Amino acid sequence: MHSPANSSALVDAADRGDANKVLELLAEGMDINYSKEGDEGRTALYKAAWEGHLDVVQALVTAKADLNKANTDGCTPLLIAAYNGHLNVVQALVAAEADVDKAKTDDGRTPLWTAAYEGHLDVVQALVAAKADVNKAAGEWTPLRIATQNNHTSIVACLKSAGAK
Repeated sequence: MHSPANSSALVDAADRGDANKVLELLAEGMDINYSKEGDEGRTALYKAAWEGHLDVVQALVTAKADLNKANTDGCTPLLIAAYNGHLNVVQALVAAEADVDKAKTDDGRTPLWTAAYEGHLDVVQALVAAKADVNKAAGEWTPLRIATQNNHTSIVACLKSAGAK
Protein backbone atom coordinates (compact mmCIF):
# COMPACT_ATOMS: atom_id res chain seq x y z
CA MET A 1 0.00 0.00 0.00
CA HIS A 2 1.32 3.41 -0.92
CA SER A 3 1.38 6.16 1.64
CA PRO A 4 -0.60 9.37 1.17
CA ALA A 5 2.73 11.17 0.73
CA ASN A 6 3.57 8.96 -2.24
CA SER A 7 0.12 9.37 -3.79
CA SER A 8 0.41 13.09 -3.13
CA ALA A 9 3.42 13.09 -5.45
CA LEU A 10 1.12 11.95 -8.27
CA VAL A 11 -1.21 14.92 -7.71
CA ASP A 12 1.77 17.28 -7.61
CA ALA A 13 3.28 15.86 -10.81
CA ALA A 14 -0.06 16.20 -12.60
CA ASP A 15 -0.41 19.78 -11.40
CA ARG A 16 3.06 20.61 -12.78
CA GLY A 17 2.35 18.88 -16.08
CA ASP A 18 5.15 16.36 -15.59
CA ALA A 19 3.81 13.52 -17.74
CA ASN A 20 6.94 11.38 -17.32
CA LYS A 21 6.70 11.52 -13.53
CA VAL A 22 2.97 10.79 -13.68
CA LEU A 23 3.63 7.69 -15.79
CA GLU A 24 6.42 6.60 -13.43
CA LEU A 25 4.18 6.99 -10.37
CA LEU A 26 1.29 5.20 -12.05
CA ALA A 27 3.63 2.31 -12.86
CA GLU A 28 4.50 2.17 -9.15
CA GLY A 29 0.80 1.74 -8.37
CA MET A 30 -0.07 5.12 -6.89
CA ASP A 31 -3.75 5.73 -6.10
CA ILE A 32 -4.93 7.38 -9.31
CA ASN A 33 -8.00 8.96 -7.68
CA TYR A 34 -6.22 10.22 -4.56
CA SER A 35 -6.73 13.79 -3.38
CA LYS A 36 -4.56 15.48 -0.78
CA GLU A 37 -6.05 16.28 2.60
CA GLY A 38 -7.12 19.91 2.70
CA ASP A 39 -7.08 20.22 -1.11
CA GLU A 40 -10.86 20.10 -1.57
CA GLY A 41 -10.94 16.72 -3.29
CA ARG A 42 -8.80 17.70 -6.26
CA THR A 43 -7.38 14.58 -7.90
CA ALA A 44 -4.48 14.33 -10.33
CA LEU A 45 -6.94 14.37 -13.24
CA TYR A 46 -8.68 17.45 -11.86
CA LYS A 47 -5.36 19.29 -11.48
CA ALA A 48 -4.19 18.35 -14.98
CA ALA A 49 -7.54 19.41 -16.46
CA TRP A 50 -7.42 22.73 -14.57
CA GLU A 51 -3.96 23.51 -15.93
CA GLY A 52 -4.66 22.22 -19.45
CA HIS A 53 -1.95 19.55 -19.37
CA LEU A 54 -3.28 17.37 -22.20
CA ASP A 55 -0.49 14.77 -22.10
CA VAL A 56 -1.07 14.21 -18.38
CA VAL A 57 -4.84 14.06 -18.87
CA GLN A 58 -4.36 11.44 -21.59
CA ALA A 59 -2.04 9.37 -19.37
CA LEU A 60 -4.52 9.46 -16.50
CA VAL A 61 -7.47 8.62 -18.76
CA THR A 62 -5.55 5.67 -20.21
CA ALA A 63 -4.77 4.50 -16.67
CA LYS A 64 -8.51 4.58 -15.87
CA ALA A 65 -8.80 7.63 -13.63
CA ASP A 66 -12.37 8.35 -12.54
CA LEU A 67 -13.46 10.85 -15.22
CA ASN A 68 -16.45 12.08 -13.25
CA LYS A 69 -14.97 12.34 -9.76
CA ALA A 70 -15.91 15.78 -8.47
CA ASN A 71 -14.03 17.87 -5.96
CA THR A 72 -15.74 19.00 -2.76
CA ASP A 73 -17.38 21.90 -4.64
CA GLY A 74 -18.87 19.48 -7.16
CA CYS A 75 -16.55 20.40 -10.04
CA THR A 76 -15.52 17.55 -12.34
CA PRO A 77 -12.38 17.56 -14.48
CA LEU A 78 -14.55 18.25 -17.55
CA LEU A 79 -16.30 21.17 -15.91
CA ILE A 80 -13.03 22.76 -14.82
CA ALA A 81 -11.46 22.27 -18.27
CA ALA A 82 -14.54 23.91 -19.81
CA TYR A 83 -14.32 26.77 -17.31
CA ASN A 84 -10.70 27.44 -18.26
CA GLY A 85 -11.31 27.06 -22.00
CA HIS A 86 -8.98 24.10 -22.47
CA LEU A 87 -10.56 22.77 -25.67
CA ASN A 88 -8.05 19.95 -26.20
CA VAL A 89 -8.63 18.66 -22.66
CA VAL A 90 -12.40 18.95 -23.06
CA GLN A 91 -12.18 16.95 -26.29
CA ALA A 92 -10.02 14.27 -24.66
CA LEU A 93 -12.40 13.90 -21.71
CA VAL A 94 -15.45 13.80 -23.98
CA ALA A 95 -13.77 11.17 -26.17
CA ALA A 96 -13.13 9.12 -23.02
CA GLU A 97 -16.85 9.39 -22.23
CA ALA A 98 -16.86 11.83 -19.34
CA ASP A 99 -20.41 12.81 -18.40
CA VAL A 100 -21.06 16.00 -20.39
CA ASP A 101 -24.12 16.89 -18.32
CA LYS A 102 -22.81 16.25 -14.81
CA ALA A 103 -23.64 19.40 -12.89
CA LYS A 104 -21.97 21.05 -9.95
CA THR A 105 -23.76 19.81 -6.87
CA ASP A 106 -24.21 23.19 -5.21
CA ASP A 107 -25.68 25.21 -8.08
CA GLY A 108 -26.38 23.05 -11.10
CA ARG A 109 -23.78 24.48 -13.47
CA THR A 110 -22.76 22.03 -16.20
CA PRO A 111 -19.64 22.10 -18.37
CA LEU A 112 -21.72 23.63 -21.20
CA TRP A 113 -23.25 26.25 -18.90
CA THR A 114 -19.80 27.14 -17.59
CA ALA A 115 -18.27 27.45 -21.06
CA ALA A 116 -21.22 29.62 -22.18
CA TYR A 117 -20.78 31.84 -19.13
CA GLU A 118 -17.03 32.22 -19.67
CA GLY A 119 -17.36 32.89 -23.40
CA HIS A 120 -15.46 29.85 -24.69
CA LEU A 121 -17.14 29.36 -28.08
CA ASP A 122 -14.90 26.48 -29.18
CA VAL A 123 -15.64 24.59 -25.97
CA VAL A 124 -19.38 25.28 -26.32
CA GLN A 125 -19.24 23.92 -29.88
CA ALA A 126 -17.41 20.78 -28.73
CA LEU A 127 -19.91 20.13 -25.94
CA VAL A 128 -22.89 20.75 -28.23
CA ALA A 129 -21.36 18.28 -30.71
CA ALA A 130 -21.03 15.80 -27.82
CA LYS A 131 -24.78 16.11 -27.23
CA ALA A 132 -24.64 18.10 -24.00
CA ASP A 133 -28.12 19.22 -22.89
CA VAL A 134 -28.34 22.77 -24.25
CA ASN A 135 -31.29 23.58 -21.99
CA LYS A 136 -30.00 22.26 -18.67
CA ALA A 137 -30.29 25.23 -16.33
CA ALA A 138 -28.44 26.31 -13.22
CA GLY A 139 -31.37 27.61 -11.24
CA GLU A 140 -33.25 29.98 -13.54
CA TRP A 141 -30.24 30.44 -15.82
CA THR A 142 -29.98 28.30 -18.96
CA PRO A 143 -26.78 28.34 -21.01
CA LEU A 144 -28.59 30.51 -23.58
CA ARG A 145 -29.74 32.99 -20.98
CA ILE A 146 -26.30 33.33 -19.38
CA ALA A 147 -24.61 33.70 -22.79
CA THR A 148 -27.15 36.40 -23.69
CA GLN A 149 -26.62 38.17 -20.35
CA ASN A 150 -22.85 38.16 -20.91
CA ASN A 151 -23.19 39.36 -24.52
CA HIS A 152 -21.53 36.28 -26.01
CA THR A 153 -23.33 36.61 -29.35
CA SER A 154 -21.52 33.80 -31.16
CA ILE A 155 -22.35 31.42 -28.33
CA VAL A 156 -25.98 32.57 -28.38
CA ALA A 157 -26.12 31.76 -32.11
CA CYS A 158 -24.46 28.37 -31.57
CA LEU A 159 -26.86 27.43 -28.77
CA LYS A 160 -29.93 28.57 -30.71
CA SER A 161 -28.87 26.54 -33.73
CA ALA A 162 -28.59 23.53 -31.40
CA GLY A 163 -32.17 24.02 -30.19
CA ALA A 164 -31.58 25.99 -27.00
CA LYS A 165 -34.56 27.82 -25.59
